[in-house]
Amino acid sequence: MSCTVLALPILLAKVIAAVAAVEIDNVIENNEEWKAVSYGSSTCDNVDVISARHFIEKSFETAFMDKDLLIKTLDEHGVANIKEGEVWEKGKITGQVDNYTLTFERESENQPYYLKITCLDSDNPEEKLNDLSSEYALNTQEETYLNILDKLKDNNMELESEEVLDDNTIVLTVNLE
Repeated sequence: MSCTVLALPILLAKVIAAVAAVEIDNVIENNEEWKAVSYGSSTCDNVDVISARHFIEKSFETAFMDKDLLIKTLDEHGVANIKEGEVWEKGKITGQVDNYTLTFERESENQPYYLKITCLDSDNPEEKLNDLSSEYALNTQEETYLNILDKLKDNNMELESEEVLDDNTIVLTVNLE
C-alpha cells in the first residue's frame, strides 16, 4: 500500500501540471491584451524568416599569393570588415560584401589562398571570384610595373618608352646604353 500512496502524489502533480498548461494556453490565446504585450503591436505578416537552407558555401582555389595585394584588392572592391586571423589562424582573412561572406585561408606563405564564399543560393559566387581575380590581377600588374621602374632607377637604366596595349599589357622599352 505504501507504493500506491507514494505514486499518487507524483501522478496527481503530473495531471495538475498538464491541466494548468492547457488552461494557461487557453487564457493567452483568448486574451488580446496578453497577445499585444507578448507579440508587440505589429503583426507577424510582414516578417521574413531566412533559414540556413537558403545559404550555400563554396570553396575555390585562387591564384592569390600576396597577402598585402589581396587586402588592397578586397578594400578596393568594397569588402567591409576585413579582418586578418589571430595568431592561431595565421593566413586567414575574412570580410563581407553585398550578400557574400568571404574567407581566405592558406596553409603556408608558399601556397595560394583558398576562398570559401558563403552567400544566398540565388547569388553567383563564381562571378564574385572572377571579379576579385580580375581586380587582383590589375593590382599585381601595377605592383610589378612599379617594382620594375624602381629597379631600372637603381641600376641607372633609362626607360625609353612604354605602351599599353588593348588587352592592358604594358610594353616597356629600356635603353641599355
